[in-house]
Amino acid sequence: MGSGGIQVIILYLVIMGIIIVPQILTTRKKRQKQQTMLDNLKSGDKIVTIGGICGTVLSISDKTVDIKIDKNVKLTVTKAAISNIVAE
Repeated sequence: MGSGGIQVIILYLVIMGIIIVPQILTTRKKRQKQQTMLDNLKSGDKIVTIGGICGTVLSISDKTVDIKIDKNVKLTVTKAAISNIVAE
């Protein structure tokens, strides 16, 4: 392999870096924002799960959240299943 082959490999690595690095940074920022939202979750917050279920937080444990869907309907979901907190 001559110097031309090395230049092609270096160019390929630079192009891949330009494509991949922004994706990694965006994913990391999104994950950090989601974790901050889950850390700030409190009883009484209105939430939406990734499945589209809307409810009000009743209690929070380490990995699960109990939510009230209707008068007599209580559901336990994992924290990872919470999509967002609905603004009042």
